[in-house]
Amino acid sequence: MIPSAQTRRDQGSTELLVGSNAWLVTLTPSAYGSVVKVQQSSSDDGGVPEPELRFDIARCTT
Repeated sequence: MIPSAQTRRDQGSTELLVGSNAWLVTLTPSAYGSVVKVQQSSSDDGGVPEPELRFDIARCTT
């Protein structure tokens, strides 16, 4: 499970702020499933390692 995630919905998309604003994950519905966009913040504190985040996202989208 992804720790300390905050959720915000905006115009059909869902945004997840993960860690202490270290990662922004945007989920947008499409005709083929969901579009997943992941951005790392310049203020990343290393609280959520990238491999762990990738695994959690992949597990949720399959």
